Amino acid sequence: MNTVDQRTRLTGSDGKTYPRSYKANRETIRQAIETDPAATNTAIARLTNASRDTVIDVRLNMTARAGAMVDARYVTMCTAIAECHRVDEVKDLRDKALALEVYARQAKNTDAERKACDIRIRAERRAGKLLKELAAAELRATKSHGGANIATVSPGATPVAQPQTLADLGVTRDQSSKWQRLAEIPDKDFEQALRDPAKKPSTKALIREIRDDVATTINRIPDDVLWIWGRVRDFEGDGYLSKNPIAIYDAMTDTMQADMRRIVPGMAAFLSAMLEGVSHDGS
Repeated sequence: MNTVDQRTRLTGSDGKTYPRSYKANRETIRQAIETDPAATNTAIARLTNASRDTVIDVRLNMTARAGAMVDARYVTMCTAIAECHRVDEVKDLRDKALALEVYARQAKNTDAERKACDIRIRAERRAGKLLKELAAAELRATKSHGGANIATVSPGATPVAQPQTLADLGVTRDQSSKWQRLAEIPDKDFEQALRDPAKKPSTKALIREIRDDVATTINRIPDDVLWIWGRVRDFEGDGYLSKNPIAIYDAMTDTMQADMRRIVPGMAAFLSAMLEGVSHDGS
């Protein structure tokens, strides 16, 4: 029969025996570190009623584990992202990379955090490219099939019915906007930014750099040009190219329909003249 002492102790990986409360206490320490990664070892020790040396050991184990987790997944996840042809699938890879990034930050493993961040941003950029392709494919499908959406993205992708909304894809409008901006960054500039040892890569920083690069040009563009360009982009971005115009018109009030009959022909003529002018210029 086991003694009371044997029943209340366990054997560790180092072959030594420890109180059974030892494992539970280390788990409590780990949770405390994850809750407040910036807390000092002394503060965590006081909070969990543990020794400072134990807290340091738990933190070192977390750091090593974070590094091993990211290193083991880096190449596989980057390859999967590059080969992915579905927005929802690459979004899932992005979310997994974000979880790794958060864990590495909690463990204070800066190298692992940067690698996980690298994976996440690659996934966001890939999602942005797919969203752009999807919008173009939906437009082609709408024109060819009377509004039926049977679009696929990327050559070689298996034809599948695509979700109609960003919500179906698990993507917010803000994410869609940011990720499509990432997709506009040239490959060379993107890779260089990720590998810049002086800067920690981030989605916001990459977008800001691109915005700064074009700021001077935009400042020289007349306000009316920017306005109409923005409205046309919004029309596409909000998905109106794939919606049923007759259904929208039928849902309007008499006053709204009268405004549409009065304004739309002039708008159509204006936009047609704009494109005809481009054609006449030989562009």
